[in-house]
This record gives sequence, C-alpha cells and structure tokens, in this order.
Amino acid sequence: MKNKSLGKGLGALFEQIEEVNKDEIELLNVTEIMPNPEQVRVDFDEDLIEELASSIKKHGLLEPILVTKHGNKYMIVAGERRYRAFLKNGEEKIPAIVKNFKPEEIKKLSLIENIQRENLNPIEEAMSYKELMDELDMTQQEFAKEIGKSRSHVANSVRLLTLHPDVKNLVREGKISFGHAKILSSLDHKKQLELAKKIVEFGLTVRETENESKKKLVKPKKNPLYQELEESLQEKLTTRVRIEDKKGKGEIRISYFSTEELTRLIEILERL
Repeated sequence: MKNKSLGKGLGALFEQIEEVNKDEIELLNVTEIMPNPEQVRVDFDEDLIEELASSIKKHGLLEPILVTKHGNKYMIVAGERRYRAFLKNGEEKIPAIVKNFKPEEIKKLSLIENIQRENLNPIEEAMSYKELMDELDMTQQEFAKEIGKSRSHVANSVRLLTLHPDVKNLVREGKISFGHAKILSSLDHKKQLELAKKIVEFGLTVRETENESKKKLVKPKKNPLYQELEESLQEKLTTRVRIEDKKGKGEIRISYFSTEELTRLIEILERL
C-alpha cells in the first residue's frame, strides 16, 4: 500500500505504479523480460525468493510486474523479486503491465518502489535515498518530509555511504546493524575497520559499540562555526567533510571513496 505521507512530488510518480487496470495485464514470455540495469538493489535474499516462489505456485501472482518496452525486450520497472520467483518456478509466462515511461521516469519509479515495498538492507536504502534526492533535486529535509521519515534518519542513512567498503559489505550481509553502522560512520576508515571487527567477533551491542567509539574518537575542541559549516557541507555533498584550522590557517578535507564519487563531487563543486 502506498505510504500516505508521500506528497505530490513522489506521490504523483508512485501512483503510476499503484494504479493498475486489470484490463492492461498481459502474459509475457519470461525470456522477453530483462531486469533494470540501474536497479539499486543488488542483494536479493534467496530464502525470501524461495518463499515468494512457493507462495506464487500455491496462490498465483497477486500483483503483476510493471515493465516498459526496451528495444526488443521489456525492462522491469517494478517487481524484480516477483520476476525472480517466477524463474525459480520454471514458469514460461508472467503477468505484466506494459507502460510507456520517459527514460528519466524509469529510475525514479524503480527507486520509489524499492523504498516503498522492498526490504532493503541499510546500504541499499541509503543508495536509494541518495539517488532519488539527486534525481528529484531535493534537500534531505524536503525528501524526509515526502517519505514520512525524520531528517535525522535520512541524514544518518545517507552517511552510511561514507563507510569503508569492507564495513559496507558487513552491513549488507547483516553482520552489522544500522545502529552499529551509524556509530561507525563517525570514525575514520582505520578505526571503522578495527571496531567493526570487534562488533562481529564479540557481538557488541549498539550501546557497547558507542562506548568503544568514544575511546577511539578523540575530538579536539572545534570552533562551533566550523562545526556548523562542516554539517552544512556534508549535507550538500553527502560525504565526509572536515575543516582543520590552526591559528588562522588550515584546510577543508572532502572525502571520496570511488572514482565515481570523485566525479560526482567535482560536478557539484563546478556548479557551485
């Protein structure tokens, strides 16, 4: 069911997924269908796919997938889990609704469906938030209001994208929770890895992790103005920013963790 907190911005797009006319349903060959290559979800729980496949075999598909024409195939806009479950069952045809979407709408709809319907892991959720905010050119405050979450939740979620790649993998695998990851994101990469290893090895609780992080996080006293500027820049750039000042001289450090992210940051800075 659609989240009633969605405003006109996201709601109007999401209604294109929600409004299904049964007369529009077609039976398509599964060989004609392709996943969306820009799908943010990369980790599909095989046990859940098996459960869904079993349910579909017993009760049928309660909701068709949504696709759009893509060359000589149909690309999935919403419903990749259902599609994968059909493949598990060895089905040859799948109920689908074919709609024409503008290229810029497809990614938005896919991201919206992920946020509304799928059990994303925290990293996938963060990626969905970040990409959708970029697609719709929304601030964290505006976006949080649209999806019915607090601004702090959105900010903490997006901040997970600054984690060390190995720590991100632990979050994806469910070995580290969102609560743990949120604390780790305040540390530098070396300390993240050290503490992440302890969380996994000793089963630290979130509270214990917080206590451990305080031992590792020795913050020098910082001018409140610089602290405010750091937070403002981090929100605009959605990456770690540090302002180091020593007697009127210093530097601004903007972190990136991939060549793609470096390109994105350069584009933002050029626009500024």
